This record gives sequence, C-alpha cells and structure tokens, in this order.
Amino acid sequence: MVNDEITDTTGEELHRQFVSSGDPVLFERIVAMYIDELAAFLNAILRDYYEARDMTIEVFARLALSGSRFEGRSSLKTYIFTIGRNLALSCLKSRTKENHIPFEYVIDTIADDISDPSAVLERKEARTQIHAAMQRIKQEYSTVITLLYFEGLNYAQAAARMKKSERAIKDLAYRAKIALRRVLEDQKIFFK
Repeated sequence: MVNDEITDTTGEELHRQFVSSGDPVLFERIVAMYIDELAAFLNAILRDYYEARDMTIEVFARLALSGSRFEGRSSLKTYIFTIGRNLALSCLKSRTKENHIPFEYVIDTIADDISDPSAVLERKEARTQIHAAMQRIKQEYSTVITLLYFEGLNYAQAAARMKKSERAIKDLAYRAKIALRRVLEDQKIFFK
C-alpha cells in the first residue's frame, strides 16, 4: 500500500519497491508520473493520437512484465522513453513497407462530389470497396463513420445523434476506423 512517505519518491525508487513487492498501487504511481509526457512524446513521433495512446499503454505493459530488466543505468524515465521510441520507430518502419493511402483520402472519396472526369472512375472503385467494407463492420461503427465523415458532423453533433458522450464517440470512431481499415486491408488497400 502506498503511504505518505512515497509521495516524494523518485520513479527509480518506486520501481525498485514495485519489483520487490509487486504492489500495483506503486506501479500506478509510476504510470501517473510519466503517462502524459510519454503519450505526447509518442504522438510527436507517430502523428496519430490514438496510436500513441495505445502504444503508451503497451510501453507500461512491457515495463510491468519485465520490471526487473531495468537495472538503473539510466533514469527510469529514460528507460521508459527508450522503450516507447523503439516501439514507435518500429511502427513507422512497418508503415513504410506497405503501399499506404491516407485513411481520410479514402473516406473522402465517398463523401466528395467529383467534377474531374479522370478521377471519377478511381473514386467510384474506392467508393464501392468502402461501401462493401462498411457492410462487414458493426452497425454502430458504420453509423459513426457515416455521421462523422459522410454527413460532416463534429463529435458533439454525432454524440447527440447517437445519444452517447463525446468521449464515447471519439473512442467509437477510433475503433470503427480500425475495423474498417482491417476489412479494407484484407482487400489489399492500405492506410497510414
């Protein structure tokens, strides 16, 4: 249990106590010390808030599972940020190995009116693939994508329409994009 003596404890000391005791409250304090700064750091590398948020969780999961590997040769913050940087760089490297099309571009292909005759055929093909893919994801996901990208609603408006909180809509939109992305990747269309 965390007591008043721990309030001024460094990350290294908290980590050492966590490894020896296994007390989850100690680990929660470590997370609280570094989570915001790590998420911002990863977002700066990845340029994707939700991916950075997920990767932040992954970094702390790795720290918890391999806690005794931290030997104190650097600060705990440096150790955590090194794990994060390595994961982020690996993610960026894997992105460049695939033929990427920005997700927003593909969504825009259905939402936009096209007047350029040379782009009509390309966009019609993409529109067909996206409509087919949207039939293969959850109805709730399809609805939030339609509201945000096709009807042009903002998160607050979509939240009111779906009778959910704005935060719930942001999370739902994130999961919907992942689900749609997976279906489209199965069709060999890739996104950033």
